[in-house]
Amino acid sequence: MTESFDSYSQQDIISDVNKDSQYVIQNTMYHFDNFDNSMISYNGEQHEQKISIYDSEQYSKKHRYDKMDTSHNSIYEHQSKRKKLNNGEVFDTNTSSGEKYIEENEVVDNAEVYANESKVPQKIQHMMEKMGYKPGKGLGKDDQGRVEPIEAVKQRGRRGLGHYVPGLKEASLKWDPAEEEIKVIEDIEWLQNKYSIMPFTADNLFHWIKYGPKKHTIDDETMFCNPNILRQIIDSKTIFDKLDKAEMRKARTRSNPYETIRCVNFLNRAAVKMANIDRACDSMFTCPKNVDPNELLYFADVCAGPGGFSEYILSRKKWHAKGFGFTLKNENDFSLDDFFAGPCETFHPFYGSKDNGDVFDTQNQREFRSIVMGHTDGKGVHFMMSDGGFSVEGQENIQEILSKQLYLCQCLVALMIVRPGGHFVTKLFDLFTPFSVGLVYLMYHCFESISIFKPNTSRPANSERYLICKRKKKDTQMVMDYLSQINCLLSRRDDSNDVIEIVPLDVLEEDAEFLRYLRNSNDTLGKKQIVNLLKIAAFCEDPTLIEPKQAEMRKECLKYWNLPDRTRVRPQVSKPQDKAQEILGDSIELLKCEATNLKIDNVRNTILNQPYDWYCMPCCSGPYFESDKLATFYLSLGRKQVYRYIGGKWETAGDENRGIKIELPSNTLVYAELAYETKRTKTHIAKTRALHIIDAYMLGGEDVSKLYLSQRSNLTKKFCDALWKLAPNSYTSVRAKERFLLTPNIHRRLRITDQRVKWPTNIAFELTKNPLERDMSTINTIEYHETNLQEPVQELVCSAFNSVIFVRSIVKPWARHLSQKANEFYVFNAITRQSEFEVRNKLNNRPPDAVASFAEAFKERVIWSWPHDTNDTLNMNTLVQMINQALPPRST
Repeated sequence: MTESFDSYSQQDIISDVNKDSQYVIQNTMYHFDNFDNSMISYNGEQHEQKISIYDSEQYSKKHRYDKMDTSHNSIYEHQSKRKKLNNGEVFDTNTSSGEKYIEENEVVDNAEVYANESKVPQKIQHMMEKMGYKPGKGLGKDDQGRVEPIEAVKQRGRRGLGHYVPGLKEASLKWDPAEEEIKVIEDIEWLQNKYSIMPFTADNLFHWIKYGPKKHTIDDETMFCNPNILRQIIDSKTIFDKLDKAEMRKARTRSNPYETIRCVNFLNRAAVKMANIDRACDSMFTCPKNVDPNELLYFADVCAGPGGFSEYILSRKKWHAKGFGFTLKNENDFSLDDFFAGPCETFHPFYGSKDNGDVFDTQNQREFRSIVMGHTDGKGVHFMMSDGGFSVEGQENIQEILSKQLYLCQCLVALMIVRPGGHFVTKLFDLFTPFSVGLVYLMYHCFESISIFKPNTSRPANSERYLICKRKKKDTQMVMDYLSQINCLLSRRDDSNDVIEIVPLDVLEEDAEFLRYLRNSNDTLGKKQIVNLLKIAAFCEDPTLIEPKQAEMRKECLKYWNLPDRTRVRPQVSKPQDKAQEILGDSIELLKCEATNLKIDNVRNTILNQPYDWYCMPCCSGPYFESDKLATFYLSLGRKQVYRYIGGKWETAGDENRGIKIELPSNTLVYAELAYETKRTKTHIAKTRALHIIDAYMLGGEDVSKLYLSQRSNLTKKFCDALWKLAPNSYTSVRAKERFLLTPNIHRRLRITDQRVKWPTNIAFELTKNPLERDMSTINTIEYHETNLQEPVQELVCSAFNSVIFVRSIVKPWARHLSQKANEFYVFNAITRQSEFEVRNKLNNRPPDAVASFAEAFKERVIWSWPHDTNDTLNMNTLVQMINQALPPRST
């Protein structure tokens, strides 16, 4: 049986108060000067004794923390002294006259004075009689003086004089510190879905909806919790309705053991909540086990402005994660400029065609799904987070009822965009109504397991909790359709015919394990909430109380969550030349390194010395282009602060008047060119600018300069995919140059086409089809993959072709060769005669010292000005012939 509201009390304290009620000022009059000093001494002593009710080793006064004598001997001695004094006994003949006088005055304050006046010292009685004092009457000729003593000031903080908060003092006396559990590592209980298939059909679902008048109270929702606990929660919350909000917040801040954790170096406290949840779930969000290392981690953040959840994920994964945001625009929007801990450039907000970000809108939901599916190759995100909430001031007790459609829409969007095997976490409040319980029941059947969890970072006195759903099942379409219909019904706003149930009670009762879990969760979290509400009441009553474990909990929790213990500071703004020096270090001379121009007389000593050592890439820039259009270094200090190195200095790369709007994560240094692209449609040819990355030194703070060329290229491709913006947008596209191994069929692999555009020549390079450039409107259902529909229309994209750049991948004395027997590539060291196959058992087997770093490849780069070579001595046909001559004949 759950304990009643009255059971949350301190028995020792109550008994102490009953025994020592003498400490309250009684009806003895001291309105004369001779008693001023004694009254001051008495009041100080009386105040100290009254406060001592709350004193303990953990909860003590700030100004007396180091001075208090808390030993049992001193307490017992003080009580014995007081008892003897009240009985008129002499307990110490050596006591000074001043101490005796003060102690005698303390006796006057005893509640038993009027019950037994013989106990009052005769001297004081005699003095009062001289002044005309009569018991029960005031002084003065007509007994007009005060009968009751002037009470000690009870005004707290900014409360009005005489303001009284009903129930606050009583609640504060019921707080028991022993009932509060404070620990770093939390327990999380999972409810496993034991059903291999859903125990209901689509026909069942649409007959489950129950209508009725909209509820405006939660007092009678006791089916899924202990009735006493629900009543205690409501009673405890009601106490604070008439309390000043600022006073309540201050008490809450002082009483919460985890309050000083705050937001650390993140945008807001939500980021630290997500870190807490992620760690409690064994990092299943930031380190999922089913993600290919070469694949981006896709996530969605719904109803989550200003974006704390996303900032945490990006702080862990950097640009290796790509996020999709969906939240209300304007005042509740994402604050991307305030993402200090992670790169906001790979996070893409979405607001729908109505540009409002309303998650209740079914059109917005469908469009968001279309965008997500298009950017994830129809698979969906690896996980979705939602943290929706709104102000319910004055209606805190029915927050669950007011939030029902928000609950539902967040779960609905999760079913629409989370891939099979993916995860979902969403914020809830109370779970007492059949509507909320039915929604949790449906989500329970859509995932392999669920947990209702309240992290330490969620303030313990509120109703907040999180529903965590692990590993989504494949067959969730009918539940998604059902929730979508319910959302349409709720959007009618018909209070007289509201949806009050979405799963019948008899269906819920059939799943005993589910109900047991839910009721246990409600009771456990309810008890915790009651204890902490009473604690806040105690801290409101006594502003000197503090929580001594706050500093310890901050330190230990941050350590356990692997978060830095530092305050939030805006990143320092650097000059581009300083940042380049910081990144390149001793390799700063690369900025001045000139390329070798390929000619007929040096072709055999350069790229044809060992053809398989080289990769080539078609370029837009050519020999007759202006210097600002040639390939060069691009450096980013974050967002649109992108610079390019021209003429020995760094200049701003962006120019919106010319359609150049580049955005890159900070600490990015790449060798790239601004290229012209054409996109052919049915009616016209669109010409745009794009940044083509040839090679990368550092990507978003990750040094890739020592990696093999193929690895650098693959990471650059992944980097560009993460940066790809949602259409439509005004940003310059960022692509990774496609590289080709120098082989005899190079002329076919370059995909050279003839385009009728205003370029120096009509020759163009046909870019590889990028899935992100498909018509997203055709990818709006899961059936796109399940029914093997035809690939959506993808527009042909071409780039101007004015030169070819050759980049070395193997460094001397190593060289790459093709095995005639195994038909596999191997590397051979001409000095040590060592040879190794590059791949063994599908794993890299290339010796590290055979890899050409960025610096080595850049210094030896070769540029061929074809098809603009005016001497016409080295054309494509000639090059192909020379490659065939340089390579040994392949066995047939």
